[in-house]
Amino acid sequence: MPIAPSPAFPVCAALIALPGLGLLVLPLTRSRRETLLASLLIAGLELALAGYALYALDPGSAQAQFVERVALLPFLNWHSGIDGLNALFIAATALSGLWLVLYGHVAGAKPPGQYMAAIFGYEAVLMGLFTALDALQFWLLAGIEMLPAAYISLRWGRGRERRRATGLYVHFIVSGLFLLGVGLAILGWNHADATGDWSFELADLAATPPAGSLQNLAFAFVFFGLGVRMAQFPFHAWLPELSQHGTLATAGVFLVGTKLGIYALLRFLPLLPEAVHAFKPLAAGLGLCGIFYGALLALMQLNLRRLLAFAAVSHTGMLVIGVFCLNREGLAGALLLAVNFGVAASALLFASGLVLHRAGSALLPRLGELFDPMPLLGLTFLLAALSTMAMPGTPGFDAAHLLLEGAIETHDWGVATALAIGNVLAAAFLLRAFQQAFLAPRRETVIRPLKTRLGWTEALLTGSLCAVLVGVGFYSEPWLALVETSVGALAARFDPISKP
Repeated sequence: MPIAPSPAFPVCAALIALPGLGLLVLPLTRSRRETLLASLLIAGLELALAGYALYALDPGSAQAQFVERVALLPFLNWHSGIDGLNALFIAATALSGLWLVLYGHVAGAKPPGQYMAAIFGYEAVLMGLFTALDALQFWLLAGIEMLPAAYISLRWGRGRERRRATGLYVHFIVSGLFLLGVGLAILGWNHADATGDWSFELADLAATPPAGSLQNLAFAFVFFGLGVRMAQFPFHAWLPELSQHGTLATAGVFLVGTKLGIYALLRFLPLLPEAVHAFKPLAAGLGLCGIFYGALLALMQLNLRRLLAFAAVSHTGMLVIGVFCLNREGLAGALLLAVNFGVAASALLFASGLVLHRAGSALLPRLGELFDPMPLLGLTFLLAALSTMAMPGTPGFDAAHLLLEGAIETHDWGVATALAIGNVLAAAFLLRAFQQAFLAPRRETVIRPLKTRLGWTEALLTGSLCAVLVGVGFYSEPWLALVETSVGALAARFDPISKP
């Protein structure tokens, strides 16, 4: 992986330090208003810094930029940077942080300082993960990431089942970390055997890929370890439980967090190019199973939050197929669609959270006729659903077409047709949920009277969600240009192997 010269201003460190500052300062705030103002200031500065990184990044270079490297141990370096593969994930994480602050104020979590601090702690770890250029650094941060997510779910989750849901999440994530750790240890040992020095930096590991069966073994550990993290079928059982019983703050786990697994695939698979081609049919098969399994389970759900969790399982199947197209179109489509799904899932989950807050239930039979009293909320849900379905004018449209082109080129028309059918099923369960929650007559009595007036924080939350979905959807060219060079360099890593 080529590296650009280090900048004078440590952008990556600042992206981690700002939410880290929130983790330390917010528990000391004395009132709900003081907590909100401090949280908005930190989240706003973080978003501005992520925007600066997008603006200053040179899209014509595949090199990692804003690089920071500090030697910690003989075999561990703190090595961070930004390129076309992670820049949009960083921006999406900063946006999600701001939206979680607004939603946390609406939900009234207590004590507010500790709640906001936990959110920023989780965001700081995510920023570290998305900027990591050292495999061991990534693995250690992935273990730390589990802690704030589990704490938030236990402390502010819903109902008696939150402990079981959190325990299931921890069990799965620890298992995935173990598998990933074994795979990375194989890569590090192979590098030490080839060069005499231990290193886990991605550039070093890419220069000394394992050979033969050892590479296949490393691939199996890495792929299945990341499969747990991105809730890929059949390693997804933790996600619906955490979605239903955890608080919406743990939405970060699958708004951006599950997309972390897709991002990690883009980073780690080039280290194992021959095994990637050998296991491509298996990965595509699991992706197809996930698409239809998740979609059919989503159609059967009565709980809106479980429905959205199974939707994430279905979408993950699409993204895995895109990654294993191994060509420019498929990789670009998977990357852009992963970011789009993260933002659209944010809107869907925040809309469902506000519905739960106002109607007292996430069960579809207890909802209905919500559009007239809460039109902005209904519009947010609808726009997010259309974006998830990759309708024209939404952020997912261009990405889905790239993914389909890549699938046709690499796989065949059967796989591309299955992807299209999966998208139709997504339209079925999302539009059905919208119809039942916002348009259909209410079938059961609501738990408490509806609150119909939106506060300023709710209006800002839903309005900004709609603005991002519409704005990015009608002006997607800059984002395509941002990832094009990096994706092209990634595809070239596999191209010599794919040719006879």
